[in-house]
Amino acid sequence: MKKAIIAITMIALAVLFSEHFHSFSVGFSLAIVAVSCGYLIAYQAILRPQYAMSFLVTAALVKLAITVIGVIWVFAADIIHSPLTFLIAYTLFSVIITYAVSRYRAHRRDISDQQQREIFHTGLYEELK
Repeated sequence: MKKAIIAITMIALAVLFSEHFHSFSVGFSLAIVAVSCGYLIAYQAILRPQYAMSFLVTAALVKLAITVIGVIWVFAADIIHSPLTFLIAYTLFSVIITYAVSRYRAHRRDISDQQQREIFHTGLYEELK
């Protein structure tokens, strides 16, 4: 049901903002790049937990930097004509991409949990074959 609501919302916004397609597509693209880079860095904390805080702070700063540089570039180049459409598209797709990535990570974690078994309540795991 959530996927249907998200799909309907995206289609409705695309139709509503078709007059300002450039603003909508730039907001969408900037959200994809900023959130994807942020999550790419943040999920490295899973591989190296001793640097978790550093990765999370770096991810937040990278997302902020990409967003600020993208907004400055877009307004300086006069690419968009409707700042409100740009803002709505960026915000909505940032939330949608965050939801999609977190659901994907939860799905991957569930698959990983199904493929491992704890050995005698020791906290050690072995892979099921």
